[in-house]
Order: sequence, then structure tokens, then C-alpha cells
Amino acid sequence: MSYPQIVEYNAAVQDPRNTFTDPELRAGRVAETNLGLPLALSGGFALTYTVQSGSKKFAVRCFHREVPQAQNRYAKISAKLRSLASPYFVNFEFQPQGIRVQRSHYPVVKMDWAEGETLGVYLDRVASNSGSVAALRQSFAALAEYLERNSIAHGDIQNENVIVTKGGLRLIDYDGMFVVGLTEGQGTEVGHKHFQHPERRTQHFGPKIDRFSFLVIDTSLEAVQADPSLYRKFREGGQAIIFKANDFADPASSEVFRALGGMPALRSSAAKLAAVCGAPLTSAPTLADFKNGINIPAAVITRPTGASPKVAVVQAYIGAFPTIDAKDFDAVLRLVGHKIELVGKVVSVKEGVGKRGRGKGLPYVFINFGVWNKESVKITIWSEGLGNMSTRPTEAWVGKWISVTGLVEPPYEGKHYGRPYRSVGVTVDSDNQIIHLAERDAKFRLAGNRTQPQSKPKNAAILDEIFSGSPTGRAGTVTSSRPTAPPASPPLAAQTPPAAAKTKNEEILRQLQMAGSTMAQPNASHQNVPSAPTPIAEMLSRIPPWVWIGGGFLLLLALLRGR
Repeated sequence: MSYPQIVEYNAAVQDPRNTFTDPELRAGRVAETNLGLPLALSGGFALTYTVQSGSKKFAVRCFHREVPQAQNRYAKISAKLRSLASPYFVNFEFQPQGIRVQRSHYPVVKMDWAEGETLGVYLDRVASNSGSVAALRQSFAALAEYLERNSIAHGDIQNENVIVTKGGLRLIDYDGMFVVGLTEGQGTEVGHKHFQHPERRTQHFGPKIDRFSFLVIDTSLEAVQADPSLYRKFREGGQAIIFKANDFADPASSEVFRALGGMPALRSSAAKLAAVCGAPLTSAPTLADFKNGINIPAAVITRPTGASPKVAVVQAYIGAFPTIDAKDFDAVLRLVGHKIELVGKVVSVKEGVGKRGRGKGLPYVFINFGVWNKESVKITIWSEGLGNMSTRPTEAWVGKWISVTGLVEPPYEGKHYGRPYRSVGVTVDSDNQIIHLAERDAKFRLAGNRTQPQSKPKNAAILDEIFSGSPTGRAGTVTSSRPTAPPASPPLAAQTPPAAAKTKNEEILRQLQMAGSTMAQPNASHQNVPSAPTPIAEMLSRIPPWVWIGGGFLLLLALLRGR
């Protein structure tokens, strides 16, 4: 079964009354971004929208790929959780025909909203308070014991799936949950890599799959309680506490394990966790046994934890999400609606004030990884995000390398002096989404990336310089400069990407065709456009499109004769 993607869902949920089948959701309003578009959060299988209906608030999960036997899974999970009536879980309902998108119905999960802070946000605030961290560690120990006792495994315990409330911890996102009655060994996901054993696979699905995550969290909180600076140093943009997937893959060459091995109070816990990393996942002990030093597996460790290696171990970067070069516009565009890690060098930082929509009169910042008025990848920080940042981006960031994790939003399209441009990227809401990297670290992260941008044919590059624009008409394009709402459904042309060119000359013709189709579009304002164009720009903007196209064909003939 083919499922809608973010553009289709965004268009649908803006009309709740005619989209949802649930009465409460039909009467609700979907939270929006500063552009007036629905605010979506990404999970492994679904996009999550926030719906306010009267005094009630819901999280609505809309699937963008199929969960095997979803209805059966959710029915058994729901029955088990309702029988427990535990504060660790939120009420939810699986609705097989919950949402209508373009005349077809698809399932949704309607969940009560869990008030509180995600674990990552909470740690940002209390990491330096040893009392709060100690209490949090005790809460996780109690949660681990409760799940073990009831033969339940969440399957993906990590910073964004744990809500810290005034009354304790609550778990959200039950796509990968195991309860008695589900078939062991038939999982649908493997969890967040920075909280999972290197061996974790879908066939490990069963009541013990959370054990490793609890060992990681407990050791991490014990370390942060002893030295809060560890959290700021290793939190990995809010995607980790202190440990990352690379640490689990090779504890002996891990900076974090070495740091903990040098702390007498943490040395034992670090050695035990390293042993679990090096042993089969099935041998991971319960958290209670781990803390008591019982059932710790034997593991082969090439160097003692805490020792400085004489020879560095060459190891590929293991990211929590696809790691994409921020120069690669096409690679980012292909992942619209998915969470990724962008790594790139900042080309420019633009500050401005919103002119319309929810952001009118409010400051914003764009961090650009390319020339903003062509095809480029950018980071958007609206006023709310700026308020959450300890350091505001400035021009001093230009030339620096950063990593940014977030959901790739539908592309934005505008015009600059009549020439079209497009941008695609991530919106930053909190300080911890951005990591500053040394160039060496950035290149290490990108080394395993197989979607490096490919150089264009020479002739195509020349045409790029002439037209100074970018092709339009690919999937998910937002066609107004700052729309308050997208069309009810994307136009057919926006759903079909142009055919890929097979030769240099075909690429030239494709560029000419695309330029011809876009030059005649009406102009749209943009916040980066100067108040008055230069005389040369004004003159160029008045040249009819057919002149540009004719000149392009003459250039084409000249280039072909010169081959």
C-alpha cells in the first residue's frame, strides 16, 4: 500500500473538518509554523501533528510508510496498556480510516497529549543540578523494573520518546512496542542508534529489547551527575545524552569511555557497559543486575577502557539518521518529510523580520549552505527558535562547519529579480539541534555519505550562470514566497520531476526547457530582496522570456559546434 507523504498530509490536515473522521479531531485546529503550514514532527513510520480541540490536545500520527499488521499490533498494545492503567503511558486509539487524503482513507493513531518536556529538553535545563539528575536516574530505574515485571518493551527509549512530567516519566510513540501476544522476532524497527546495541535488529523483537537502552541511560546520568560538563560536550545536538553509536561499536577507541575510565567513581560502570557492548545483545542484563554487577557478560576488548590508543582505529561514522552533505540539494530534496543530519560549511547568515503570516514583525535567521537565490539548502530559525538559543547565529559563522538534525520540510520557491530559486532544509527550534564541528570531524561524518553532489557537465554549468536560477516543478514545491496555506493538493506538474538527462546535450536542452517554463511566472516578494533593484537588474528583468530562450538556443548551437 502506498502512503501519502508530507506535502499531501500538510494539504489535508489544514481542513480538519473534511479530512479527519474522528469528531474531536474534525472540530480541532492543527498547530502551524510561521509560514502558516502545519507543524509536523517525524518518527520512523509516521508524521505527528498537534491538534487542539477545545480544551483537549492530541498528537495525531499519520503514517508515511506501512507498519506491518498495524491494526493487530495496536489492538494488542492498547488492550495491554488499558488493563494496566499506568501513568507511564498515554491513552491512544488506532483509527484504520482516520484521515482522508485525495479521496482515499488512511490509518492514524490519535494519542492524548503528554504535557511536559522531552528528556533531551529537560536535561538541557537540569544537567548541572545533581539532585535533579539523581532523581531522574531513580525514575528510570523504577520504569525499567515496571516494564520488566509486565513483560513490556517500548522498543525505542530515547530523548524524544520520554516525556518528563511533574508526576514522573511518560512514554510516547508505540510503533515498536512489544507486549505479550505479539510474535517475538518480528519487529518493525530497531530504535535510535545512540541508545541501541550495535547488534540490534528487527529479529530481536521481544520483552528484553529495552535492556541495553536502560543501561546506557543509567550510566549516562550517573556520569552527568558526577560531571555536568560531559553532557554539554557529548549531547550530540540533543540526540544523545553522552554516548553515541560509534562509542558502542568500539568502546576501546571511544573518547567518552576513556573519559569515564579516568574517573574513579565511573570506572566500574564504564567497564561494565563496554563489556555489554562487546557481547551479544541477548546477554544484556537487567538494569538492577547491571548496577549490582550481576550477569555482566564477558567481552573481548582489545584495549582497556580508559587507555589512550597508540594507533587510532579507523571507524566509519554511525549517525542516528541519514547524514547528508548540505551542499547536495537533490539529496536533501529526496528526503522531504524525513529526519536527517545535515553537515556543511556555512556560506551566509541572513537576518530579517517577517512580513506576513504568524511571523509578521518577528525576527528570523537563515543559515545558508549555498547561494540563497539559486538551488540551496538552508536552516531556518524563527523567533521562537531564536528565543531558545544561547548563541544567536551571526556572520561570524560563515566558513564554519556545523551539523544540524531535524525534519526536512517541503521546499520553498520564490523569485529574485524575476529569476526563480528554491531552498529546502530544516527548521531549528532549540539550541541543541546545532553542533559546531571542526573541519576534520565534519569530513569524518561525510566520509561514509554516498550521496555526494555530482559536478554538472560543463555546458550545463554555463547555462546555470546565464539563467542564474533553478528548475522548478519537482515534488513538494511550495510556490508562494510566504504562503498562509498551500493548495488543497499539489498540482500534477509539482508531483512529477523532470526526466533525468542522459547526455550533456540532453542536460542543456532540459535546462533550457525548464528556464523557459519558469521565466514567465509572476514575480513574488521575498524578505531578502533589496528595496530597490539596481538599474542593470531592472533592465534585465524587462527582457522578454523569448529573448532569453532564443539566446540560449544560439548558445546551444555554438557549444555543439565547438565540441
